[in-house]
Amino acid sequence: MEQTKKQIAVIGGGIMGVTLAYKLAQQGMQVNVYERGDNLGGLASYMLFDDVRMDRFYHTILSSDTMMQSLMEESGVADKRHFTVTKQGFYDSGKLYDFNTPVDFMMFPPLNLFQRFRLGLQVIYAQFESDWRKMDSIPVENWLVKVSGRGAYNKVWKPLLRAKFDTTAESVPATYIWSRLKRMMGTRKGVTSKEMMCYLENGYYTLIEALAKKCEALGVKFHLKTGIDEIVIENNKATGVKIAGEFLPYDAVISTMASPILSSIIPNADKSFRDLLAKQQYLGVMCPLLILKKQLVPYYVVNITDEKIPFTAVVETTNLIDPQYVKDYHLVYLPKYLAPDSPIANWSDEQVKAEWMKYFHLMFPEFEDSDIVEFIVQRAKFVEPIRPMNTLDEIPKIQTPVERLYMGNTVMIYPDLGNGESVTRFTTKIVEQVLADAPTWSHERELSGQKTQS
Repeated sequence: MEQTKKQIAVIGGGIMGVTLAYKLAQQGMQVNVYERGDNLGGLASYMLFDDVRMDRFYHTILSSDTMMQSLMEESGVADKRHFTVTKQGFYDSGKLYDFNTPVDFMMFPPLNLFQRFRLGLQVIYAQFESDWRKMDSIPVENWLVKVSGRGAYNKVWKPLLRAKFDTTAESVPATYIWSRLKRMMGTRKGVTSKEMMCYLENGYYTLIEALAKKCEALGVKFHLKTGIDEIVIENNKATGVKIAGEFLPYDAVISTMASPILSSIIPNADKSFRDLLAKQQYLGVMCPLLILKKQLVPYYVVNITDEKIPFTAVVETTNLIDPQYVKDYHLVYLPKYLAPDSPIANWSDEQVKAEWMKYFHLMFPEFEDSDIVEFIVQRAKFVEPIRPMNTLDEIPKIQTPVERLYMGNTVMIYPDLGNGESVTRFTTKIVEQVLADAPTWSHERELSGQKTQS
């Protein structure tokens, strides 16, 4: 029976790769997952501190994230899931302000009454806009200024865009803010408009770990610390992978890697396709984690309007996660998304700490360093794809120009945001494509393997 199963190689053991393996195995396919890192998870992996598992980067799971909620239930971790009402704030001109309910909107001191009204109008307007392709050709600044006005744009939207897109914000289409507003409003319940988020005990990795166990029960094999040297392509058909010089034949190969990385391991693919993948740029992230002895602020996230401050938000995840699950530490992430040419990406950990803490004390002058347990710098290069306006034709297809080579990554989920919900939901489309094509595959895998080995 094993010999009759379709043999699939999934490259990349992030949440997309693990979810993909789970869904393919449910359909009776034999799946091998190859992950270069020490652990599964990718950006959703963890770090250990004081024998406590902590997320390397902060992650948002909303009550409206139906795919994520389903995966938690299917993998048996729903009993480790907790819903919490969170708060957000704004830091402007040395002061912190609540920024949660419609009342907060209408009382937000940095804006006058008319600007507050227009800001609220923008949120409502986004809910009625459905043609995202039209917005792909509209600069985000133009779209926001049209409804919110210049004052609200400068005080609210511009800092948020700077936080997410660094110096590339000017080329961003309106779809990004539209997607964010649609996603966040989906979690607000009742007249109080309170935002519902959830977390898992022991971190985001709890879900990935549980899914991996489900996968293994279905026959999936995970190969950690195993990088792919090459996806072998013969006559424009993916026939397997090469690892440490050894060829392993497969009926199909699915890449979940960032586009430029995929480009580098398909030397025999058409040059135009490799060039398309290689030109895709990504924002990176510098995200120090400050482990504290006590609470810093009452907000899950504080957005920052002051452009002098290098980090663009203060995210205290233990205002979502009960501190009892992290040994009563308080976890504060201080992120900065980085354009591809940002010099900050090359800073040493010591330089990052010195610069970050200088401005941290500016924001919180009464904070005492004796409350710091640890300052840990986390980095990642390929985090958020940069999708300039009018470049929809550069988004790759699931079925690549190479027969039996499939791909899925955050470039392809546009206009959705690169979160766990949209990434896991996209795996359904990949599985549908693979299942539609699988009946047409002939049994050439063994012949290909014998030919290459000889």
